[in-house]
Amino acid sequence: MTGKKRIPTLDLGECVDCEACLALCPEVFRRNDAGYIEVADLSEYPEERVQEAIADCPADCIKWTEATENSQ
Repeated sequence: MTGKKRIPTLDLGECVDCEACLALCPEVFRRNDAGYIEVADLSEYPEERVQEAIADCPADCIKWTEATENSQ
């Protein structure tokens, strides 16, 4: 069965490194070894907390993206 899920994505080109997403939703957003903020690869994302991070992002660089599972 093919299903769709939403995943948060982060545009590093727009990110101002304010760390608001890290503070609001550390289970989803983290700093990688290279020093950049990244989105954790989770099977499910806490929608309300991610939405709060999206709303509070001053650079508007976090978005929801629909990913299709079992794509062609």
